[in-house]
Amino acid sequence: MRAFYRGYSAATGRRAKQVRRLHVMREDGKFAGAQGLCGAPGWGVTQSPPVIVAPMPAEPPDGLMWCKACVGHAAHLVGQLEAVARTVAALAPEHCGRCRQPRPLFDFEWVPDGWAEFLKIRLCARCHSLSALEDEDGRLDSGPFLNQIGATR
Repeated sequence: MRAFYRGYSAATGRRAKQVRRLHVMREDGKFAGAQGLCGAPGWGVTQSPPVIVAPMPAEPPDGLMWCKACVGHAAHLVGQLEAVARTVAALAPEHCGRCRQPRPLFDFEWVPDGWAEFLKIRLCARCHSLSALEDEDGRLDSGPFLNQIGATR
C-alpha cells in the first residue's frame, strides 16, 4: 500500500498550512494510483503536486495525521475492520444511567413503585450512593431519579 499527501508548493517547496492529512492510495478502480480511498484527489495540479510515500509508513510525517476515512477503508480491504470495531467498542466509555457521565459503572437492579418486574440500570458509584440516600424502603421511588432514567415516560 502507498500513501500520499498534498500541498508542496512548487514555488516555495513548503507544505501549505491547510494540508493536515495523509491519505491511503487507491490501488484499484477508476482512479487507481491517483485518488485516496476516501475519494481525495491525488493527482497533481499547477501549484500543488502530490507527495507519494511508498510503502505506506507506520506513522504519518510530522505535522500530518491519518485520514480517518482512508484508515477505515484500508482496514476493510485487509480484513481487519471487525477487529478494529471491537477494539473501538471496548474503549468507548459507558455513561451512567442517572448523571450521563462517562464513569466506571456497575449493574443495579430495582423495582419501581407499582411495577412487578425488576429493572436493570447501570450506575456509577456516586449516583448509586445518592440513590441509596433517596431510597428509604429498598426501592428507588424518587421522582427526579425516575424522571432522569426515563422510567415515568
